[in-house]
Amino acid sequence: MIGALFGVVLLMVAVVVLGVVAIAALGLVIGLAAALVALAFKAIPFLLVGWLAVKLIKRAERPRGILSSSDRVWLDSPSY
Repeated sequence: MIGALFGVVLLMVAVVVLGVVAIAALGLVIGLAAALVALAFKAIPFLLVGWLAVKLIKRAERPRGILSSSDRVWLDSPSY
C-alpha cells in the first residue's frame, strides 16, 4: 500500500515538475521570438537606408558618358 502511494506521489511530483519545465521552455521560445521580431523592426530601417546609400554612391561613381560592354553589345546587335 505504501509503495503504491509513493508511486502516485512520485508521479504527481514528476508531472508538476515537467509541467513547470515545459511552461518555462515555452516562455523562453516566445520571448526569444519576440526579441528577434523587435530587433528586426529596429534594424530594418537602418539596413534600408544603408542599402540606398550604397546604391546612390555606386550610381554616382559610374561615369555618365561611357557605355558598358553589355550596352555596346545590345546596341550593336541587329534589330529586326
